[in-house]
Amino acid sequence: MKKNETVQNKSYWRSKKQEREIAKNIGGKVTPASGSKSIKGDARLKGIIRLECKTTKNKSFSITLDMIEKIEQAALSADEIPAIVLEYNDGDGKKIKDVAIIPTYALYELLERK
Repeated sequence: MKKNETVQNKSYWRSKKQEREIAKNIGGKVTPASGSKSIKGDARLKGIIRLECKTTKNKSFSITLDMIEKIEQAALSADEIPAIVLEYNDGDGKKIKDVAIIPTYALYELLERK
């Protein structure tokens, strides 16, 4: 994506806002450079959870095995729960709905804590 396209791309700006909102909501921090450096993932609460954030204006979005394995590897090496948060928006930056995708073993672990 060229710089001009990035400035005009509402999804790009919404994704940055999404990362900040999620980090705040979990009491964590946004990962510097969105995980493109040594710390992977977009947001994390150290020692608890590591998140990869995705946003789309479309009615569907593919979560790939590569995405899952990448955040899982980073999270497990720090004893954190891996998760992907997918946000659907209206294309103008307004959130419609968001969901979290976690491995079933993490779901089972969370259920054991109750």
